[in-house]
Amino acid sequence: MRIGIDCHTVGSRLGGNERYTAGLVHALARIDSRHDYRLYVTRSSPEVEALAAAPNFTLVRLTPHSPLVRIPMSLPLELWRHPVDVLHVQYIPPPFGRTPVVNLVHDLGHFHHASCFPRREVWRQRLLLPRAVRRAAKVLTVSRHCKHDIEQTFGVTPDRVAVTHPGVSEAFRRVTGPALDAVLGRYEIALPYVLYVGNIQPRKNLQGLLDAFVALKRGAQVPHRLVIVGRSAWRSADVFARVRELSLDRDVVFTSYVPDAALPALYSGAAALVEPSFFEGFGFPPLEAMACGTPVVASNCPAFPEILGDAALLVNPAEPADIARGILALLRDDTLRATLIARGYERAARYRWEETARRTLAVFEEVGRGDRRLGAARAS
Repeated sequence: MRIGIDCHTVGSRLGGNERYTAGLVHALARIDSRHDYRLYVTRSSPEVEALAAAPNFTLVRLTPHSPLVRIPMSLPLELWRHPVDVLHVQYIPPPFGRTPVVNLVHDLGHFHHASCFPRREVWRQRLLLPRAVRRAAKVLTVSRHCKHDIEQTFGVTPDRVAVTHPGVSEAFRRVTGPALDAVLGRYEIALPYVLYVGNIQPRKNLQGLLDAFVALKRGAQVPHRLVIVGRSAWRSADVFARVRELSLDRDVVFTSYVPDAALPALYSGAAALVEPSFFEGFGFPPLEAMACGTPVVASNCPAFPEILGDAALLVNPAEPADIARGILALLRDDTLRATLIARGYERAARYRWEETARRTLAVFEEVGRGDRRLGAARAS
């Protein structure tokens, strides 16, 4: 088969969407030499060039990057010139064309948590995604919670939606000694610290985390600093303003974007990772931290309970006092820390990109076979 994959997120520093695409493509290259892959990219970067790691993987550059032109014009034109048997996209596919689409939907946050996103994004998703999901040959998603949500929201049958959990790269492992010191020195981070990893945007609930952290500093007198790793996104100015309001300027460190190569050390040096999101379709940082031997405090909202199980301490993200309670428990209870670290190693080991690739490839082949049978029927 010829398989097309929309890889425009790679090199974008957009977090989970980019991580999923790159992890999937690299794993497919390791397990599949039979099919030909065309990877649609919109920028040049080392991360993009690394996608074509096998001879059956070809980079196809589309311009411009803007989805307003790329999705309805550039990509359909490329598919007309060089047809593929299956097209893999995230969320919004081309509005027309006969190529069967496998559509990956990470979550439905724009439908259930509209206040966490720019209004333009919300209306774009609400206008285009329902039709995209119903027209897709198959819908993929990253958790059982999201599968159920897609079925209920769009009225599609369970057989139309498949769960393909993302993986945790083997690069995420514990870092100690000079390698750890070098990374901490590069970002001017001193021990001890509590860590957050993710974009700075409303759904990540950094306001609640800051309120919890100031309570720990003033009430429990913890010596730790809070290190926030991630790029600024929509309404990030609100978070910076809250730091000033709480007089936490000396206690909160913003690193902005950090390349993947530095993340294992930042996870390893942290006393705990805290992820207080209001919702997540999957959530990479907690599992990555677990793979590095760092205990995790996470939101009890979907889909963290499903993904993390009993390997994380779950808290109510709407209650800063509960977030603070969870953090303090990990900082002061050595037995709890040891238990969660051991469980975390085991939990993270369950998620492997090769398994993601095998499940996704099985869907590609199922869709490709169905399309060929349909084409044969039409020809007869």
